[in-house]
Amino acid sequence: MLSQKTDVVYVIATDREEGQRLDNFLMRYLRDVPKTHIYRLIRKGEVRVNKKRAQQDTRLEQGDAIRIPPMHREPVEVPITVLNDQQKSWVKDVVIAENEDFLVVNKPENVSVHAGSDTRVGLIEALRIYREDLRFIELVHRIDRATSGLLLIAKKPAMLKTLHALVRDRELQKKYHLVVFGTWPKSLNKIDTPVEGRDSLTTFQIMKTFDGMTLLEANLHTGRQHQIRIHAASVGYPIVGDTKYGNFEKNREFAKKYKMDSMFLHAKHLKFSWNDEVLNFDAPYPEAWVELLSLA
Repeated sequence: MLSQKTDVVYVIATDREEGQRLDNFLMRYLRDVPKTHIYRLIRKGEVRVNKKRAQQDTRLEQGDAIRIPPMHREPVEVPITVLNDQQKSWVKDVVIAENEDFLVVNKPENVSVHAGSDTRVGLIEALRIYREDLRFIELVHRIDRATSGLLLIAKKPAMLKTLHALVRDRELQKKYHLVVFGTWPKSLNKIDTPVEGRDSLTTFQIMKTFDGMTLLEANLHTGRQHQIRIHAASVGYPIVGDTKYGNFEKNREFAKKYKMDSMFLHAKHLKFSWNDEVLNFDAPYPEAWVELLSLA
């Protein structure tokens, strides 16, 4: 089927888009357009909000007029509306807390938070399909595909702006558990090596050592991509199962010995204040963690 050239389109943001990032809005509106092309349109100023240039992280407000330029559009791929058995098996249990404003979920390992080039259904899409009342949920923050554990999700875009302020003002406290190769030194309780040229700080606390490995709790003071994984590897104690920053030979030996191929990084705790109440959430370990730590 041949692609077609579109005309300029103006879309008015509704309350559903309130607080949503411009790039996320465009990726949902232009499902058939490559992500790289969408970012190029924003950089060139061809996408406008209220007749003004905008950035990819511009937050939309109800009533904003978004100009979408002419482009060649490929036939739209039909979105998935039914989950397979494997997706059904985990999505029914991921929500561990919920109110009218947000969800707290315990993401399984090896599940992407969003659909992408390598998967058509991520955590957000699965929840939207599984529960019709969650059609407008949006992520407040992210964790890697291989990382398991807690995520905060806004129930509607209008609430996203408020919840994002918790992240921006560092009022969303996140603690991770990780297992690294080697015996972590007691004196090594802080790493502040820059990540991607930006100031970064992670503090660590030893929980236990066992069988040539160490279980740690990490407190994120900044939120750089892959921060904990990079910091642990930078001092010679890579996370067990980390295929990007880890020790590949040790990973192979570990997988052969324990018959496991998980990456042992888990978003364990979330803490923040909401409506004058301090909320604490804790994510149970995945099965592989329970099995490994039973040896400790």
